[in-house]
Amino acid sequence: MSITFSNADARQTPVRFQQHFSVRRSAFDHKQHQGGGATGNVNREPERLLHPFLPQFADPKIERRYRDARLEYRLAALRVTITAGVFISMMFAALELHTTHDPSLPLFYVHLVGTLTLLICFAAASLRKPSRWIEFLCLGAMITQIALLTTMLALSSSVSMSYYEPTELWIALGVASFVVCGGSFVDGLVLALCTVCAFFASVTFLHPEAPLALAFHFAWLSTTLGLVAIGTFVLDRMQHLAWWQAQELLIAEEKIRSLLHNVLPSSIAARKLAGESVISDRFSEASVLFADLVNFTSLSAQLESTQVVNMLNNLFTRFDRIVSRHGLEKIKTIGDCYMAVGGIPHTIPEHLNRIAEAALQMLDEATQVRAPDGTKLAIRIGIHTGPVCAGVIGESKFIFDVWGDTVNMASRMESHGVAGRIQVTEAVHTALLDEYDFAGPMTINVKGKGPAQTWFLSGRRSL
Repeated sequence: MSITFSNADARQTPVRFQQHFSVRRSAFDHKQHQGGGATGNVNREPERLLHPFLPQFADPKIERRYRDARLEYRLAALRVTITAGVFISMMFAALELHTTHDPSLPLFYVHLVGTLTLLICFAAASLRKPSRWIEFLCLGAMITQIALLTTMLALSSSVSMSYYEPTELWIALGVASFVVCGGSFVDGLVLALCTVCAFFASVTFLHPEAPLALAFHFAWLSTTLGLVAIGTFVLDRMQHLAWWQAQELLIAEEKIRSLLHNVLPSSIAARKLAGESVISDRFSEASVLFADLVNFTSLSAQLESTQVVNMLNNLFTRFDRIVSRHGLEKIKTIGDCYMAVGGIPHTIPEHLNRIAEAALQMLDEATQVRAPDGTKLAIRIGIHTGPVCAGVIGESKFIFDVWGDTVNMASRMESHGVAGRIQVTEAVHTALLDEYDFAGPMTINVKGKGPAQTWFLSGRRSL
């Protein structure tokens, strides 16, 4: 089957380039997302991926990726929180200096060691690439703060204790447990429970309180920490859901981008994504190749439709590899016709040589493919080189089109060609004469052009 093009046909011939490309990964790696425990979870509802009782993913591998992805955010929040902690410590030290005049040393050492611990955490969080060990460091820092406050309550004089209520201390530290830790909700919950235990130790052994006062203090402590825990639980759970949905959105965007790059050349796809509605470029030099199966109509009439499709798929897949290997752009197949272009959308000085080499390899590759009934396949190839216009027009189902007389002339070379031969125009012959052998010339009558000299490309000239 042969396809002939008039000038009008050439202007309407839609061509799609298939571009092999690499998609730049964002914060989330698609392959990693589908690997391991995440396999098969991409389309599941995110709520079902979460632990039924904790604000974390049930799959440890997904939870690990979540925490790794949010490490930078948590470190930034940690730096701000530690800065606030240092400021608060200095504020209380100043108040003690001007009010309590406590002659004992525990307050001094509590502030000194506590401030140094926070500064160490701040320095660690400020490293260029800290890993997740920072979470364990902060966990240790919070435990140190609990131990320091317990020590202070045990050793401070009665002068200072009139300014420090155990309930206030442990409420403040319990709230900080959910913020400063930088780990999971469970870590914060464990630390908060530690502050509750320290509270009971301070009001029962260190500074005993009356049962009624103890009940009121515990009510305030438990209410405050309970509300903070609920808020942290809900926030943490929502952050997990938002992160998972963001990853699915990234995957969807990547698939769309991949599909767009398979329809359009990468540079054209980037311009389309950037918002260009009409894309039109002129190329002063480009090479166009058409390859067509000989006697395809009669052959396809004898075969089942699936056999025809499989045969064409086998042949054109081989052509795809050749085109990709030579850095050319594949154009969509039109029936049994295959089209490729060199020199667009990226200028390649040796595009015509690449087209010639690809054509020779296509002829050889076609001999390796047979029809289901054992019939040998034969193809005709036509090549022309010259200026073309290319672009994307329309708002829906847009494609990358190529216009110009060069496309029309290349089609004529194929349709007027001979089975198993590569027919080229005089322009191609002149450009490749020093490197390739040709047979001819022949004179053919090109519709709309009149008589024209053509040659058959035989192969690369041996040295």
